[in-house]
Amino acid sequence: MSKPYSPSSAPEFAAQHDYSDILGISQSPATPLSPNLNSTRSESIADPWASTTSTAQQDLPVQKLSVPTSDEWSQPSTAATSVAVRQPQDRHQIDRDRHVEAPVRAVSIAQDTPSITGKDLALNYCERGNKSLAAKNYAQAISAYKIAIEWNPQLAIANCGLAQTYHQIQDYESALVMWDRAIEADSTQIDFYYQRALVQKVLKNYYQVLVDCKHVLEQSPNHSLARWLNAVALVKLENYQVALLNLNQHVEAYPQDPNGYCYRGICYERLDQLSEALVDFNRAISLQLNQSVFHHARGRTRQKLGDLKGALADFNVTIEQKPRAAVYDDRAEVHRCLGNHQAALSDCDRAIELSPKFVDAYFRRGLTYTEMGNLDSALINYNSTIDLDLQHVNAYIQRSWIYFRKKDYPRAKQDCQAVKAFNQSCFWSNYVLGVVNNFSGLKNNAINNFSKAIEISPNYVSARYHRGVIYHELGDIPKAMADFEQARSIQDRGLERLVDRDETGFYAEGLALYYLGQPEAARTILILGALAAKRFNNPSFNQLILSSIDDLGLVSGDLSLS
Repeated sequence: MSKPYSPSSAPEFAAQHDYSDILGISQSPATPLSPNLNSTRSESIADPWASTTSTAQQDLPVQKLSVPTSDEWSQPSTAATSVAVRQPQDRHQIDRDRHVEAPVRAVSIAQDTPSITGKDLALNYCERGNKSLAAKNYAQAISAYKIAIEWNPQLAIANCGLAQTYHQIQDYESALVMWDRAIEADSTQIDFYYQRALVQKVLKNYYQVLVDCKHVLEQSPNHSLARWLNAVALVKLENYQVALLNLNQHVEAYPQDPNGYCYRGICYERLDQLSEALVDFNRAISLQLNQSVFHHARGRTRQKLGDLKGALADFNVTIEQKPRAAVYDDRAEVHRCLGNHQAALSDCDRAIELSPKFVDAYFRRGLTYTEMGNLDSALINYNSTIDLDLQHVNAYIQRSWIYFRKKDYPRAKQDCQAVKAFNQSCFWSNYVLGVVNNFSGLKNNAINNFSKAIEISPNYVSARYHRGVIYHELGDIPKAMADFEQARSIQDRGLERLVDRDETGFYAEGLALYYLGQPEAARTILILGALAAKRFNNPSFNQLILSSIDDLGLVSGDLSLS
């Protein structure tokens, strides 16, 4: 029988879970851990995991001292009455400052009072720190823990308490230093490793999360909190296959936990196991209705499956609950695919308004303007995309198409060469460069470009048609026919990559069909090319295709496409 509560919904996860940013969603700062050093549970939830997250404090007896109360003893130092959120600092500097920041207080002890050791004083101040931390008096807690550490630097619970306090005020770098010291003081406490892993997760040090979780799981294989955190780190590191192993165990142990299904669904979606992903997202939504991140994830999966209306419905729900730039961008893509260009532009505008440096929204807006034939506006958005991301391959490629359609061949070639400089295996940089060289009259260079494109992606038939047409123009008929036949074979076997066809691809295929003795099919494809040229606001290429139809004697019926 599974336990009633899942590690993914324990307070530290409920406060700072961040599976949403896996989907490209921005995230607000994480809420710190519960201030109770003796447990990770909240007061409102009977947390069954309290027994597995004990700290060293539970194991160390605190001696009750008979010490007279004085103002010096009961009141906090005036120097530490307020705490500001500290900026991350060098961990070694924190180590050096520890002795400077924590003055040792003098304690007046009556002569007949039993002898008090430094450890006794440290434990007493540690107890005061615990009470202050529980009361959220963070300045007093920090002061008390630091004094305790001055009296006994190896007191694990003092270092632990100070780590917890730094976590609460979101000084994660200092928290990390203190967890290091707590582990140094008592390396047998596996919860210290788990708590340090939580801090590493906030700092996005996911490899270190794996290291600490591995230590915990080696000592306690049934530590479900560590196993869950381990799975989250694996997903963040895009090691989806291994993450699935952990998530399968999690879902089996906690079949009512929606977060487990969401994370596993994300793994399936990233591994292109879309049917399995959809099942998990449906299950997550059935267990927790109106959770925006679940709908966002399912919307992306539905979009990949071609269910654009279903994706649109999920994105609508997500935006209604929690509007974010990434969701507007995703919905814009669905609108674009459905031909709702104005709606796509509106969503891109909203995404940029929410996040002015959101690269994908500029690129999506550029695509939409391209399809609308507004090349100048498209160019502006591709420029913005590249300004924000100097290695945005698709923006360079789309901009090179704009330059080609404007007959600015030097700039088109420059963009393709820029892509090749940092991505030698990009099909499109070689393909567009081949198109530009072909229509610039550099036929042999174009053949080399198309050959490289075919080597990278053999199933993109347009490159074969282009190369075959050039061979035919150069009089090498056998090579031309070999390319045409190979391209037709790829299409007949259904291996052709599904891409948005451009006007040059239709043009090359139309000519190839004519050379293969299929004039009617050639005419149909060439007309599609003329329409594509018109769509992309390329009037010169539109006229080139219409002239080719006329020159080949394929004119019949109305060809008023200009």
